[in-house]
Amino acid sequence: MRIGEPAKAVVISILLAAFTGCALLESLTPEPVRRPGPAAPQSPTQAPTLTSKPQPTNRPGLANLDLMVTVAPVDDDLPEYNRREWSHWKDEDRDCQNARQEALIVESAIPVTFKGEDKCRVASGRWTGPFTGTVVEDPAKLDIDHMVPLANAHRSGGWVWDRDRKTAFANDLEYNGHLIATIASANRAKGSKGPEDWRPPEQGYWCEYAIDWATIKSSWELTVTPREFDALRDMLETCDEVVAIRPSGR
Repeated sequence: MRIGEPAKAVVISILLAAFTGCALLESLTPEPVRRPGPAAPQSPTQAPTLTSKPQPTNRPGLANLDLMVTVAPVDDDLPEYNRREWSHWKDEDRDCQNARQEALIVESAIPVTFKGEDKCRVASGRWTGPFTGTVVEDPAKLDIDHMVPLANAHRSGGWVWDRDRKTAFANDLEYNGHLIATIASANRAKGSKGPEDWRPPEQGYWCEYAIDWATIKSSWELTVTPREFDALRDMLETCDEVVAIRPSGR
């Protein structure tokens, strides 16, 4: 059947309208929303914290040793020192041997014996008190001295520490010059004094004493007074090799 020209025109008009409508509908149809994939994991941000233990684990050698300490006067308005806040002796590894017993075991020149089968308390050994050179075999005659006394640490900046950090300092076994087995009388004579007011009678120990003192003060971010610094420098002059010590600002 032939379609007349008017009918053709109508059909073409209908087809054009349909095509235009489809194109318009397609342009108005929104693109599908794509959900983003999981974000790549990021490294956790570490908040800055004070070191709870000193960095060195052994006494440094003398070769090219360069010590740096913060020199500053003691604040005038410090809170009163409270020894109970510096809790010791702790058994951190829970093996029944507290920090005192651990120090006795490590520093004995011979294998120690114990009181009882549980091996919690040292009964005998052989220790040379470094302050005086005295040889002792009965641990009851020994004190475990803090190289930097707790009261000295308090007034050197430790007064701002929380109890956990104070306890860590009081029981530190990581640095082998931190806790010293020495005869009780020498420890009592030393008290909380720094090297500006007390030095070991055994002068052959002065070099090691000054190195340990300065290393602990530096590692625990504690200060030394100007007089203390001068005393350390004098003691380091007894070392067999040149050991430098330098002040830093607060």
